[in-house]
Amino acid sequence: MLLALLPASDPEAQEMLEIALDGLVRAGFLECTGDPPRYRRKPDESLVVGRLRCSSKGFCFAVRDEPGAEDVYIHGSNLSGAWNGDQVIARITKEGNRRRSPEGEVVAVVERANPTLVGRLKQTEEGFRVVPLDDRLLFELALTEGSPAELAEGRVAYVEVERYPLGNLPPVGTIRKILGNGPEASIDADLVCCKYDLPQEFPPAVLEAAAALPKKLSRSDQKGRRDLRDWFCITLEPLDLQHPHGLEPNVAVSLQRQEEGHWLLGVHIADVAHWLD
Repeated sequence: MLLALLPASDPEAQEMLEIALDGLVRAGFLECTGDPPRYRRKPDESLVVGRLRCSSKGFCFAVRDEPGAEDVYIHGSNLSGAWNGDQVIARITKEGNRRRSPEGEVVAVVERANPTLVGRLKQTEEGFRVVPLDDRLLFELALTEGSPAELAEGRVAYVEVERYPLGNLPPVGTIRKILGNGPEASIDADLVCCKYDLPQEFPPAVLEAAAALPKKLSRSDQKGRRDLRDWFCITLEPLDLQHPHGLEPNVAVSLQRQEEGHWLLGVHIADVAHWLD
C-alpha cells in the first residue's frame, strides 16, 4: 500500500491528516519517503490492527479481522488511552501458545467508537466526574465549565466527549442532557435514545407535513372501517406522568350493554400506521 499526501481544500483537515500520519510513522506502522512525502505500510509482524473488546475487570483483547488470526490480550495499563470498541494498532510484546493468547500494548488509536456516552454523576473534591454506565469503559470523565447547573450526585447524564485521554490528563466531556429531567420525561426512553444516538425530536419537515394533514376524515379513510364515533368513550391518562404505568392518552375505553345481561368492553387505540406511507 502506497499513499501520497495530496493537497486538500480544507486546511484544517489537511493538518489533522498530517498529524495522524506522523503518529503512525512514529508508531512504526508506516514509513515516509520522498518529497512530497509518500507513505507505505512498514513490514512489521509485531504490529496488528484490531477492534478493542474490554472487560469490566480491567483487561481487553484486540480482536483481529483476519480469519484464523489470534486476538491479542492487552492489560488495562497498556491501553494508551484506548476505549472499548476503538479500532487500534497493537504491538505484540509476547508471543502466545496453545494455552495463552499473545500479549501486547496499544500504540495508536485508528478510530474512536464512543463520541458520546451515558454516565452517572459522581461528586469529587475537584468537582463532578461522570462514571460511564457501560462498565467496559474503564475511565471517568472530567466536565467542562459549560456543563449545566442542575448537577447532583447520582444523576444520569448524556455526555459528549470533548477530549480523549492525553498522557496523564483525564478525558473531558460536556453534558448535553440530564436524563429524566422534567415531569414528563422518561429516563428509560432517554437512556435508549442516547445510547444508540436516536433522535428525540422530529425535524421541521416532518412537523410541517403533520400540520398539513386533513383535520376531517374522508370517505377513503372510512372505507373498510366500522364507524364507532357515536359510542361513548373515555380516555384515561396516568396519574404519574413520570412513571406512566397506566394507559397512554392515545388509548380510550368504552362499555356497551349487550343482550342477555352481557357487556362489551372496547379498547380503542389510535391507528397511527394509517397515516404513514
